[in-house]
Amino acid sequence: MKTPNTRSNGSDSFLLLLQVSNSSFPTGSFSHSYGLETLIFEGAIHSPASAEQWCRNWLRFGVACGDGIAVVAAFRRTLYSNMDGMGKLVQLVEALKIGRESRDASAKTGAAFLTACRDVFKIPEIDRLDTSLKALGMRPHHAVVYGVAGAGLGFTEQQTIETYLWSSLSNIVSVVGRLLPLGQTDIQRILKEAAPLIDQSAEIARSRDEAHMCSMNAALDAASMRHERLRTRLCIS
Repeated sequence: MKTPNTRSNGSDSFLLLLQVSNSSFPTGSFSHSYGLETLIFEGAIHSPASAEQWCRNWLRFGVACGDGIAVVAAFRRTLYSNMDGMGKLVQLVEALKIGRESRDASAKTGAAFLTACRDVFKIPEIDRLDTSLKALGMRPHHAVVYGVAGAGLGFTEQQTIETYLWSSLSNIVSVVGRLLPLGQTDIQRILKEAAPLIDQSAEIARSRDEAHMCSMNAALDAASMRHERLRTRLCIS
């Protein structure tokens, strides 16, 4: 498959869009529950309906208001060749990850995504991001790397944020599906019915600037903090 060297929206970019948003793209996200494993262990998540509600809340009140805004901000900075403020953006993302495990999960998946994009696609903007963050002693959080890669690969802003949100939801639902008796049909139904939520979350991410990034899901933040004290764990976070 030919890798485009310019920012275009042709068929090559569409195929790349499918590739980077696929669950098989090596980020390690399948190892992270972001606190949901704690809620399953404690009984708060116990059925397909409760799993769906918690996953939707995680996306709407956590990802959309925090990482989603960071994706768009990183995309715009890269698109307009204004990457000098990436360090500040990464600091904001890290500061909003209250739980240590969630913070580490974001950085680990970001590092894996950066390495894959650098080695597979040879994106100059990814090299610049990697160099600048290493010089600042900062970790490459997933949302920021995804935004940079989206611009570098020629995706539109809408494509970039929607695929980030969809792949985030798809990954977390799949993780929950491994921890609960949740069938593949339930998983696919949850994803299908989340389309309006994806649109809403994308609009939130695109309409707010990075100064308004926040995390509005204290219950999941607290669950993430309790995760490391579980007696048994299948997920890293």
